[in-house]
Amino acid sequence: MGWTGAGPVREVTRDFTSQAATPQGTLLGLALAREFGNAPVYTKLKEYAEAHYEPTWHTDTGEFTWGFGLNELPPRGQFNAAMMTTEAGSEGAWWRVFNQPNLGKFAEPTVHSVDFPTVCLSQAWYDSERRCLLVATDAGVPGAKGQPTSFRVHQLDPQRCTVMVDGQPSDGWRVVDGELEITTTVGSHTFMITQYGDA
Repeated sequence: MGWTGAGPVREVTRDFTSQAATPQGTLLGLALAREFGNAPVYTKLKEYAEAHYEPTWHTDTGEFTWGFGLNELPPRGQFNAAMMTTEAGSEGAWWRVFNQPNLGKFAEPTVHSVDFPTVCLSQAWYDSERRCLLVATDAGVPGAKGQPTSFRVHQLDPQRCTVMVDGQPSDGWRVVDGELEITTTVGSHTFMITQYGDA
């Protein structure tokens, strides 16, 4: 496909009906270059994508999408999902998903019932040694900062845990249907939910 040379990037896939060039092949090339650690090809294709695929912040929704020259309302689901995979991945990430899956996470505390897209999670990670769930939130929809919101945590005993919000002890939580429900405001916050006593 010429991606390893000095020549320009060529789109290698075509739309079935119109025969117009599509980004599908280039997006797959990006993902594979990332997976196999081929930094020169990844950089070349990424620079091409940034120049030709219309990376756009939508200030009304706070979302980032790629337009791909399609003149459609965002997001273009499949193409944007493929681009997200290349940006969120790392070398060997797909191999690890299938060969070293983290099955323990299915028995660990899990965050759910987040008021997305009003509020977004930038982190939800469980430290099994410390028995501590770390959750970080960010404002999602512009203009929603400061509004009340909540989320729940499943698979822990809410009667045997402590909650810290932005480094301070918090009592802004209650038990709902046997789960921990934390009440907060839309914005950047860090939560540390620690279990104590027997597992």
